Amino acid sequence: MNDSDDDVLNLPRPAQPAHEIAVLGGTSEDDFTIACGYAAAAETTARSFLAQPDDGLVIPTLYLYRHSIELTLKWLIRLTARCALRCGYDGDENLRADKVNKKLQTHNIKKLAERLNTYVGHLDGCQERSLDSKTMSVLVQLDSEDEYGDAYRYALIGNASNSTLARPVQENVQFYEKVNSLHRLTRTLQDGYATVLHEYEQIQLGM
Repeated sequence: MNDSDDDVLNLPRPAQPAHEIAVLGGTSEDDFTIACGYAAAAETTARSFLAQPDDGLVIPTLYLYRHSIELTLKWLIRLTARCALRCGYDGDENLRADKVNKKLQTHNIKKLAERLNTYVGHLDGCQERSLDSKTMSVLVQLDSEDEYGDAYRYALIGNASNSTLARPVQENVQFYEKVNSLHRLTRTLQDGYATVLHEYEQIQLGM
């Protein structure tokens, strides 16, 4: 392989050596920081498509947004459960961290959204911070298109003995409206609900 072939295979090296380094892990890394990264990646690929359409970007872009939304909901649920315990919640549901984490072993967006609304209802004076009807409508629509979190990851979905094509019929979709709806939803969750509930916890902690 000659140098010209190597240039074709490689990504362009950054002009500044410091830009070659990435930072991973540590105590500041959680589902929310990763969710924000997925959202940033989704916006990058969405903008790329809208500037120069490439159908190969559609499913990866939808997946990036969906996964960002799933991780954000899970982070919000954990945060809200902690806050509810500080509020003195003593209802039937066990909101201890390990129990909540077991309940979050799902990719179902609708169930996650409903759980978040339930937990928000346990917070003192915070019921109005439940997911509003418009946000819930978009979440339910997303869930209906990818209930198990595999339709935006694979061409074939389901178990091996009963697999089906995720998209058996080729169709034209209004990609801008679809992806913009997910973009707005992601921003609403991450810049809106996450900010409000994080501030609620900070007040509880006296910070």
